[in-house]
Amino acid sequence: MARRLDDRTYGDGRAFRLTFLLAALISPAAIGLAILFSLDIGALLAPRPDALFAGIIATAPPVAFLAWIMRSRWPPIVRFRQSQLHFFSEIGFRFMPVRIVLLALAAGIGEELLFRGVLQTVASRDLPVWAAVLLPNVLFGALHARTAIYAVSAAIVGTYLGVLFWATGSLAAPIVTHALYDLIALEWTRRALKQAAAD
Repeated sequence: MARRLDDRTYGDGRAFRLTFLLAALISPAAIGLAILFSLDIGALLAPRPDALFAGIIATAPPVAFLAWIMRSRWPPIVRFRQSQLHFFSEIGFRFMPVRIVLLALAAGIGEELLFRGVLQTVASRDLPVWAAVLLPNVLFGALHARTAIYAVSAAIVGTYLGVLFWATGSLAAPIVTHALYDLIALEWTRRALKQAAAD
């Protein structure tokens, strides 16, 4: 028997596909810019075992920062956390494990290719290391400026990922860190939304 999809289920799937598509389009855009700037993005992506291991280990500090945000009772952070949960409750689709994995991979790969692989590498041609790391992440934070705290948090995490890329010389490290962090953050969000719905 064919299962009938109601408007909510159809809208849920459509909203997720649109969100995933927008996240996934960052990768080809980054590759196009890499070609434009004559960057060998493939060489930067070499998945060396040490870079992959560094990416896994480097996930700990941003996850600890996230854990503090999730548990803090400081009023500005409480308001930020509530605004984030409200935003995700209104996003138009449900968080499910396969969707969380797809979104984490799309953002982890695409945003690292663009901000660290292309923008940071191009900036490092003419700027000192500190500026090449910092400047793309001012933009990274600005593009996440749904709230001031979110923009600052994104800029801090982005700068951390930029330092990781600079230290390892491989995009594999920040891609792994970013994807794992997003995976954990979205799963915590899913659980928080589920708990809020049960209360």
